[in-house]
Parts: sequence; C-alpha cells; structure tokens
Amino acid sequence: MESSALRILCKVLASISMIAGALGMGVSFLYLASNNAANITAGTSGFVAGAILVGSGLVSLSLLANTDGKSAAMRPLIEENDEYGIMRR
Repeated sequence: MESSALRILCKVLASISMIAGALGMGVSFLYLASNNAANITAGTSGFVAGAILVGSGLVSLSLLANTDGKSAAMRPLIEENDEYGIMRR
C-alpha cells in the first residue's frame, strides 16, 4: 500500500471517529436529562467516550494535515543558527 493511500485511509478513519464521537455525545446527552441515576451514569460514560473519540480524531487529522507526506530522509534539513546557537526562523 502506498504512503498516500495510507494517509487518505487514516484521514477517513479519523473523520469517521470524529463523526461517531459527535453522534455518541448527542445521544448520551439525552440520557443526561433523565431522572434515573443509572441513565445519568450511562449518559456520562457515553459523553466522555464521545469526547475522547472527537479529540483523538481531531489530533489525528491535525497531525496528518501538518506533515506533507514526505519521509524524513526526503525533507531538506535547514538549520540556520546565530552566533549563540539559537535557531533562526
């Protein structure tokens, strides 16, 4: 499997996890409005699980969008330091 195909697959899976987490949070929010303590506990657990899915999908998408798909050996290494050894921007 090529690197670009794998990156697209990872982006799709991260998007699906974000959508599933958001839907799970929405459904769990309905259980939080209940009078029963067991339903409130179940709603809280589902809401936390949905938040974890949304957060992990967001982190995955941001890491995949930040890199340009080149391997570390192919990227140019540019280091310009001043006289104190501090990297310039």
